[in-house]
Amino acid sequence: MDTKKLFLFQALFVTFLWSASKIIIKLGLGFVSPFILMALIQATTFVVLLLYYFIKKPALDWQIVKAKFTPLVLVGLVGFAAAPLLSVIGIKYVTATTAGLFSGLGAVLVVLFSFMILREKPRNTQVIGTILAALGVYVFLSGGYFGGSLFGLITIFVAEVLYSLSTVLTRLIVRGPGDETMMTSLFSAGIGAAILLPVGIMRDGFEGVLQWQVLLTIFVVGVIFAFAGMLWSSALDKLQAMEAAILQNTMLVQVALMSVFVLNEYITPNNILGGLIVLLGAYLVERKSLNQDNYLEEAYAKT
Repeated sequence: MDTKKLFLFQALFVTFLWSASKIIIKLGLGFVSPFILMALIQATTFVVLLLYYFIKKPALDWQIVKAKFTPLVLVGLVGFAAAPLLSVIGIKYVTATTAGLFSGLGAVLVVLFSFMILREKPRNTQVIGTILAALGVYVFLSGGYFGGSLFGLITIFVAEVLYSLSTVLTRLIVRGPGDETMMTSLFSAGIGAAILLPVGIMRDGFEGVLQWQVLLTIFVVGVIFAFAGMLWSSALDKLQAMEAAILQNTMLVQVALMSVFVLNEYITPNNILGGLIVLLGAYLVERKSLNQDNYLEEAYAKT
């Protein structure tokens, strides 16, 4: 398997981990407030990354903090604090299937942010694939079943906007020669934990936390966020932001299927058809890239 395909599959595996985390969080929210839950998850993520660093002792490029301080702080604020908190709050008020649906909007937003911030111009097939993905989201919603309050829907949407911005900013930091994955993940996760932990404790204290269901949720999701974040940053070093984001569209299908089997949620023919259209869009975006053996050299030449 060539390097490009390896990173595409790596990014796809990350989306699976994130899809599973949505289901686990949905289960955990039955026992505790979303504020303290996300605060402790983010704190666990940071601790896991610290332990990984002290065990593996990877070389850290501290110059990146000085050179790219502003985007690093923004990724921490946006991708590791605001977006996760809003996402968890939104998940509490919508079904997991609907939460997965809004993950499918990410690619369209990343196209816009990538062009504005990274000047990454999409190919024609990528534009068609992105339009198909957006159409798939529409079909998924139209005439189909999706549950949740308006507040939950708005909150989830804003979270996806922030996640998309975070994806592009991460790509801005890590693209090009060198590996800043560990430094980016550790620094950003630390900012997220420093913000969310005081907020969660001041608002809810530790009420309901000492239940095995909650503790298991915090541990499992915290570990997922830690390693998925590093894998995602590593993939963004080699993929265009839009290519990685279109793979996030597959979360729509992943979460819907998990919701049916784990949460006994209902799925309609519209959901199935919309999901298939999203997958077709993802294929069109990635089809040419899978056959470009010199993709990495071209990407580095442009950066």
